[in-house]
Amino acid sequence: MTKPNYQDATLMLQIAQWWATSGQSEAMNWMWSDQFIADYAEFVKKYPPGSEGFVNASKICGMFETIGTLYKHELFNEELLFDWLAVGLVWDRIKGFALGCREQTGEPRVYENFEAMAKAQKER
Repeated sequence: MTKPNYQDATLMLQIAQWWATSGQSEAMNWMWSDQFIADYAEFVKKYPPGSEGFVNASKICGMFETIGTLYKHELFNEELLFDWLAVGLVWDRIKGFALGCREQTGEPRVYENFEAMAKAQKER
């Protein structure tokens, strides 16, 4: 893998700005709290679609899916990405929700890039 450059740093900072303005920090804090439920069936009982909890989990998965798509297409430097974000830790915490959404929709591509990115980070 090539060494990160200024273009990579610019992309990282743009994503960090998006992160800050989209409420990701609050959603992540909630995900790491005792309020989060890892099991999908129990999760949707407490946080049905449209609820703040469901929105928070979707927001997190959507952000990581977007970053994962950039990563998949080699548009985000792997060294910089994996030095910046603990993707595997986040995936391990929220994968019950992500996989539950995938099963619920019957669409195997739901959050697939997030999952693949987490796997790649763990294999490094």
